[in-house]
Amino acid sequence: MLGGAAGWAGGLPAAPPPDGGTVSIDVKNDDGRYDVPTATYMDAAGQALADKGFTILNDPDHSAYVVELSLHREDVGTGSTKVAPSKSGMAPGGALGSFGTGAIIPIPSGKSRLVALERTTLEMRLRKRGEAVVIWQGKAVTVRSANVQARAATDLCNALLRAYPEQPEGVIGVP
Repeated sequence: MLGGAAGWAGGLPAAPPPDGGTVSIDVKNDDGRYDVPTATYMDAAGQALADKGFTILNDPDHSAYVVELSLHREDVGTGSTKVAPSKSGMAPGGALGSFGTGAIIPIPSGKSRLVALERTTLEMRLRKRGEAVVIWQGKAVTVRSANVQARAATDLCNALLRAYPEQPEGVIGVP
């Protein structure tokens, strides 16, 4: 059998995905950088894999499996979001030392602001250490505000591994 993606015969992996074991995580950005979002995605993948019974090792030379994350981010424009009302619902400088009861009613301001939107695509491939044959793989995509990458990382990793060890069909869209 040929290595890499060619190891998939008729859409079926060469070996069944494992129920757990030791795994290391490797992230590849489009530009090869290791940055804060990269670390965020490594952490999110580690937590999602731990929830599936894997033990995360930092040293790929000692893990039974290697998970390769391919992360692709691109700006796709802007969107609007509503400005959140104040948490107290009261105007600044309320009466100190007042007695009695009161109700806090958040009043929407009706204002919105523009935010940069980013399409994030995450691919995850699982291999046995030292082998090129992919045992399991999945791909997920979301479009979110560029400043919420930690939440996007968690949501994408959880969506990818939700039905593990079942192989996802196509790209998983994450709202």
